[in-house]
Amino acid sequence: FATALEPIPREPGFSGFIRPGVGYVSFKSNMVASFLGFDLSDKKTTALDSSPDSQSSAIVLVPFSMEYNFANTRTQLFLGTELTDLVRFDFSQQIGVKQEIGKLGLLQGGFLFSGIPAKVWEDPYVAPNRDRKETDRNSLGGRLVWDRIFGSQLQLQYTYRHIDLDDEKSGEFFGLIGSKRDRLDRNGDRHSGEIIYRFDFARRHQLAPTFVYTRNDLDGDAMASDVYDFQLTYSYRGDPVSFTTNGFYGIGDYDDENPIYNQDQEDDRYGLQAAVYYKNPWGWRLLGSNPMNLYLSGAYVFIDSNIDFYEQEAILATGGVMFKW
Repeated sequence: FATALEPIPREPGFSGFIRPGVGYVSFKSNMVASFLGFDLSDKKTTALDSSPDSQSSAIVLVPFSMEYNFANTRTQLFLGTELTDLVRFDFSQQIGVKQEIGKLGLLQGGFLFSGIPAKVWEDPYVAPNRDRKETDRNSLGGRLVWDRIFGSQLQLQYTYRHIDLDDEKSGEFFGLIGSKRDRLDRNGDRHSGEIIYRFDFARRHQLAPTFVYTRNDLDGDAMASDVYDFQLTYSYRGDPVSFTTNGFYGIGDYDDENPIYNQDQEDDRYGLQAAVYYKNPWGWRLLGSNPMNLYLSGAYVFIDSNIDFYEQEAILATGGVMFKW
């Protein structure tokens, strides 16, 4: 199901999927400028003490995964985006290896990278009606996953990312210097640990509660935070319709006082996501693939901050086709 690692196929050779789709995104943020070439916030802020305005755009996405399977050793090499990440709208690319280890379960290790870096503002705090400049935010890291531990439905996961901005100038326009400006530095490391347990009930139904702890160990103490997310995922795998949905609630607690707003930032985090797949409506195939699936998906995420400037909201709806080999 959605939260589990895909099993290694029994047949040797290539496998994978491609999932082209189009959709709509509406985004509110004062920090993120653009992603995949789509603008996500205005060049000019309305005010440094107010919530951001929303931006909307049509989008095109073509996530994929390509794998090679060694059936005798139960080993798989892979490159691309995992289906489990797509469920959570994480479009990171990963290259790695998956290994079945008998009764111990399934191990996976991979190198994470951003094929196309996100764009953020060099200095988000430029005064109203003055243009802000974009800069690349690169993310590199790794992920370790241990699934089906000793034959159970337990999964443990650890993800590390190093975040690097080409030009970090937070607070420059505001006139901050020394330690005050240093507190706004967004470069640094992100550590995330997940515990998932899947409960099968009835036929084809599954619930998966998840706890996620994220340590944003950024160079600026006002940007560094501890984040705690609690998520529940429900999955139904039917024929011809499959469905998955999840909701989460979390809190973010920041390390130090923000030098612009003279208070510590605190966030409440909410989200809902759903996706439905319709299998083999006409039996169409692509280059020897399994029959095509149609899909529709949507997500809503809201981050409510005690500092209005940092409020964020995202609405994403996509639809398309998926071919699996």
